[in-house]
Amino acid sequence: MQRVIDANINESRDMHSINDKLEQISIYLEQEITFKQRIIEELEEEVNGLKAISEEKNALIGKLENQLLECRQTHEGTRQLINKLLNDISNYQKDIDWYKRTYVRRSLPGTIWQKLFRK
Repeated sequence: MQRVIDANINESRDMHSINDKLEQISIYLEQEITFKQRIIEELEEEVNGLKAISEEKNALIGKLENQLLECRQTHEGTRQLINKLLNDISNYQKDIDWYKRTYVRRSLPGTIWQKLFRK
């Protein structure tokens, strides 16, 4: 009978020891879950922050692309204006050359003859 009681006591100690170990494991797992949940929440906040930064950068990129387009259009307009002005200068240079040929380099009699007989 003593053996049965000793066996029951040993079995009871073993069960108590097992329950203690299971409780410790349970507490450890709960702490681990809580810790990992906090990490997940922090990472979600970081992801949301990064999304916001990305959206701001995309908006800035769009703004800069619009400014670049405006600069290109302005540059094209300026280039066309410069080409027109260079063409006008060329035409004025031709007019000046004609004036020089007609009135400066010709002799006075040749100029008078041209004026009289051209009309």
